[in-house]
Amino acid sequence: MKTGIILLAHGSRLPEAQATLQDLKELVARDGSYDLVEGASLQFNQPDLPAALATMSAMGMKKVVVVPLFLSQGVHMKKDIPEILARERTRYPHMDIVMTGHIGAHQKLAEIIIERIQEVNEGHGII
Repeated sequence: MKTGIILLAHGSRLPEAQATLQDLKELVARDGSYDLVEGASLQFNQPDLPAALATMSAMGMKKVVVVPLFLSQGVHMKKDIPEILARERTRYPHMDIVMTGHIGAHQKLAEIIIERIQEVNEGHGII
């Protein structure tokens, strides 16, 4: 089954945010387990989620996994994203569109936080 991944960020008016999403997209794509990996933004940037799903459909994906890059279970996770996905599922009945949970509190995230703290303590962090 052709499977696509959409990494869904909040979006930002700053171009650096898009660069980070692009970097994450490349890291996930490098794994090689998925047919297509795309980035999308909920607000401010293109492609947005509907545009990314249109790309997935055009590329023949049968399953699409939307991965929200959100730390907490806020309004976007509980309301906004599910509403968009419900609307888009009617548009693409040939695709199984599913959403993962949010990033949340995870040991690997804690390790990154600790690493960032150590960088600052060693004089290598951003001031």
